[in-house]
Amino acid sequence: DPAENVRTAVSAEAFVMEDGDTLYVAFVAQDPDVSQIRAFYSDRDRLWDDDHIGIVLDTFNDERRAYEFWVNPLGVQADSIFDDVNRRGDDSWNAIWDSAGRITPSGYEAEMAIPLKQLRFSPSDEAQVWGVDFVRNFPRDRENRIANNPIDRDVSCYLCQLRKLEGMSNLQASRNLEIIPTLTTTSVQSRSRGLGAWDKPGVDPDAGVDLRWGITQDVYLNATLNPDFSQVEADTPQLDINNTFSLFFPERRTFFLDGADYFDTFQNLVYTRNIADPDYGLKLTGKSGRHTYGVLASNDLSTSFIMPRSLGSNVTRLTQGEDRAPVESDVSIGRYRMDLFENSTIGAVLTDRRADAVGYSNSVASIDAVLRPSNSDVVTVQGVYSQSKNPLQIQEAFGRSRDSSGNSLRVEYRHQDAEWDWRVGYDDIGKDFRADLGFVNRVDYKYFVTTVGRTWRADGDSFFSRFRFAADYDRTEDQSGKQLEEELEFFINMNGPAQSYLNALFGGSKTYWNGSTFDEQFNQVSLGFSPTPNLALGTTLRIEDVVDFANTRLGRSNRLSPFVRLQLGRHLQFNLSHTLQQFDVDGGRLFTANLSDLRTTYQFTAKSFLRFTLQYNDRERDRALYLNPVQARSKDLTAQLLYSYRFTAATRFFVGYSDASFQDDRYESLEPIGRSFFAKFTYAWQP
Repeated sequence: DPAENVRTAVSAEAFVMEDGDTLYVAFVAQDPDVSQIRAFYSDRDRLWDDDHIGIVLDTFNDERRAYEFWVNPLGVQADSIFDDVNRRGDDSWNAIWDSAGRITPSGYEAEMAIPLKQLRFSPSDEAQVWGVDFVRNFPRDRENRIANNPIDRDVSCYLCQLRKLEGMSNLQASRNLEIIPTLTTTSVQSRSRGLGAWDKPGVDPDAGVDLRWGITQDVYLNATLNPDFSQVEADTPQLDINNTFSLFFPERRTFFLDGADYFDTFQNLVYTRNIADPDYGLKLTGKSGRHTYGVLASNDLSTSFIMPRSLGSNVTRLTQGEDRAPVESDVSIGRYRMDLFENSTIGAVLTDRRADAVGYSNSVASIDAVLRPSNSDVVTVQGVYSQSKNPLQIQEAFGRSRDSSGNSLRVEYRHQDAEWDWRVGYDDIGKDFRADLGFVNRVDYKYFVTTVGRTWRADGDSFFSRFRFAADYDRTEDQSGKQLEEELEFFINMNGPAQSYLNALFGGSKTYWNGSTFDEQFNQVSLGFSPTPNLALGTTLRIEDVVDFANTRLGRSNRLSPFVRLQLGRHLQFNLSHTLQQFDVDGGRLFTANLSDLRTTYQFTAKSFLRFTLQYNDRERDRALYLNPVQARSKDLTAQLLYSYRFTAATRFFVGYSDASFQDDRYESLEPIGRSFFAKFTYAWQP
């Protein structure tokens, strides 16, 4: 890629061996111009813009799930899991393995040592048969993917096209156990936005432990006791103004990441960030022949979840008593999937969350199937039923009855070949449907969508290596039949020299809001390029006529989102992104919003770094143009300094400081409201 299975201009060799305990892989990558190799020191899983080389292993040989291991020319490592059923990659998974790399006069060399106990596969006295792909990413003027397997673009699955690695009949049974104690100490000072007295509870040390036990090579038990689920690094900020739906943030916590893909379905019914503060957790995941299963149980000392509607959603938190203390709940999740035919599946999900102290519960049952009637076609079906008991807090705040239930149905047919792609989809989500352990932020709607796209690819030195044009029509109505939206969109996607890209979106819609229907129109262009190995630039411009949700009228929004990534030498990197949105209505400028995120990292080696993060959010509003009272000016500023040293993926030391300030109409300047110092140490003990 981008060429169509032609011999490459550069070559690489892969050498593989195993000793019954460890899989060793070595690469020798030739390069005609060593000065153009893109290789920088970074933390693990951050090498995707560099030259990198790796191995893809379908260890169950079921052509549905694979491990990926990558290394750049300096030995920086990355790993991920690819789910071919749902076509999703997940680089949040972390294995404990060793890597090394060096640049040579003729290119670079890289090595991996992957303990076999980090992999899941079917134990057998016979020789193992695994799907395997050796892949080299060669970023120069174009982004080139080089592999030992030719990939037919008329076939929609990837893993089904891999050659087989046979052998490894002498794999040794070992004690597959990891015990990971965690020590954390924090000192937090905070005060209310009324700028009252500072709350200074002092230093708070804490300890917990995680356990990962490979009962067999294909069945794993994860357990956690008094876990520290503090998030070390800040989430990437998102602009949350003139938006009615809850925002999605990815999971980063270790206990939930191992085996997380075992719970994936077409609809996101398991979103573990809803489990905020557990005392304990147990998780069993495994695969036996065609059967894949997962079970998770925990408590949660703070029960919060999404309350969805047809035109918006809110995150609510259950409380009790006069002091509004958080409510504890019990969590249970089960997932089963059976492989059918060559590359199809059928499965079920059960989730249950309940807090008997306040009379709350939410139970969800789902059946799903992914069917592949041909090499280029995929049909996905998922039906879900939910039942909820709503405590008085939910009844009063959201006008819900004591008991409620709802259904959800999602169906999609998708075709993709070398030139054409199209899909037809239908969603039918009931008014009282809820998935309190998932991420479902919209209900009470019926949605129909169809998309048709055509792709052209060019080999050689053509200016555009890929060009795609597509048209999309969708219609949404609520369960009573009221039309909420009718939309027509056109897409253009292009890739060119200097790793350039251009993605454009044009269209319009009829959008219902608060008793009125508005004619929206939108135009969006995203473009970027990497002219040198150490510099990447890009921006997104969106100009649209869009509903002003706060005041029920049509407005004019201009949003500009540039970014720059600059590498100074092999160790120092700057990442700056900014979003500016200006929103005009009849009468003037309704609001101006600025959101900035600066991350400066000095990577001493592949194992240690020092990072400074600065996040700034500034909103200015014309109060005279709002129907309800708002702040004329509101600002938030967060700063963090973080040092990390990583011995392995699971043995790490963090120490850092962060503070937060804000400003609204009451104050003339930013006022501090929080500061914290923290240190965290995790150690992976493998007895």
